[in-house]
Amino acid sequence: MRTAVRQVAHTVGIRALLVVLGAVSGIVIARALQPEGRGAYYVITTIGTITISVGHLSIEQAQVWLWSRGADRRALTANGLVLGLAVGALAAVAAGVLVGVLGQDVIPIAGYGQLATALAAIPCAMAVVYLNNILVLRSRVQVVNTAALLGGVLQCGPLLLLAAVARLSPAQVVLLWAVSVTVPLAVLVSAARPRLHHWDRSLARRAVDRGLRYHLGLTSLFLLFRADILILDGMTTTAAVGLYSLAVSLAELTRLVTDAIAQIALPRQLGTDDEGAAAATLAVTRLSTIVAVASVASMCLAAPPLIPLVYGTAFAGSVPSLIALAPGLLALGATRPIGAYLLRLDRPMLASSMSVAALLVNVALNLALVPFFGIVGSAVASSIAYATLAALQVAWFVRASGASPRDLLPGPAEVAYARGRLAGLSAARRSA
Repeated sequence: MRTAVRQVAHTVGIRALLVVLGAVSGIVIARALQPEGRGAYYVITTIGTITISVGHLSIEQAQVWLWSRGADRRALTANGLVLGLAVGALAAVAAGVLVGVLGQDVIPIAGYGQLATALAAIPCAMAVVYLNNILVLRSRVQVVNTAALLGGVLQCGPLLLLAAVARLSPAQVVLLWAVSVTVPLAVLVSAARPRLHHWDRSLARRAVDRGLRYHLGLTSLFLLFRADILILDGMTTTAAVGLYSLAVSLAELTRLVTDAIAQIALPRQLGTDDEGAAAATLAVTRLSTIVAVASVASMCLAAPPLIPLVYGTAFAGSVPSLIALAPGLLALGATRPIGAYLLRLDRPMLASSMSVAALLVNVALNLALVPFFGIVGSAVASSIAYATLAALQVAWFVRASGASPRDLLPGPAEVAYARGRLAGLSAARRSA
């Protein structure tokens, strides 16, 4: 338990630093580029992140499955590097061709040079995704955190320098994003030490085959969080995208601690029998619910006065969208640990159907609401879709585990436990 507390403390501490770095970067970008410039940059980086998430073939989920079944871990590590670079290169080329074919009428972008810069980073960024997962499975979360921190520093530091000595441009911001997602690979390779002679073609084929079974669902899951940006880009203005992108970026901060808790709990959920995994999932979900309520409530209270003060009055229009996203974010944060339990059930088509259903809800509601309510309508649509996914996952978990829905709700004991863990985290950070 003490080790787990220290791991959570380290993860939360590093992610808190990343939040600070991200906030500073966001403030610099917002004030330098204003809503229109921020929207232009954010569309490019959104295409980059979509390329990673759609192109990764869900191989990291296959890694989890193979790891739990005793596959050669040296081969999994070597395959993670090789597959990451190869799959990333193919995904980048496919994305570039697709955007070019669709043209500016469908996906308006600031410039193809900026898009090329973002896509050039995809192979290394994909390898980062795969090796991150391997190191988490090895319980080397601190290395993953360090690599992420390096990326944050490499983005924030030059941004501050450029903003101080020159006029910041969207192209410069895109370049720094590309650097920030590429350089962490050096840290991960040094820690994971993949050896090319451990490359196993047969295992790689199994990983791709297994990953593809989950890929429809995981691609839909990612698009659930990013489709609204592209819909807004096509139906509204770049300035509106800039306002909404800030709301989304700030809203995602509410997942800081719940994601850390879920990451640390993953080995417990995979390293035991079904009954033990269900019990661990229930306990972690109750804790995650408390944290999600506190995080989302704090964000909703702080956002109205702080956004105009920190980012400038031009971004005051982001506040209503942020508030509208809150219910869905609460549902997702509370149920975050359930996904790992569902993964071990090895029902990829059922898992995919839930994500696809939520994505379809999101797209349909966005198309219906955006013409009338703009970015607030998009936020409402996304929030409903998030809650839909959470409800479907809870329903499946309850049916598969035999637990009662009430078992997922925290009580006085969990509140007291959460307070104790927070005190433990603070003490661990002071002694680290």
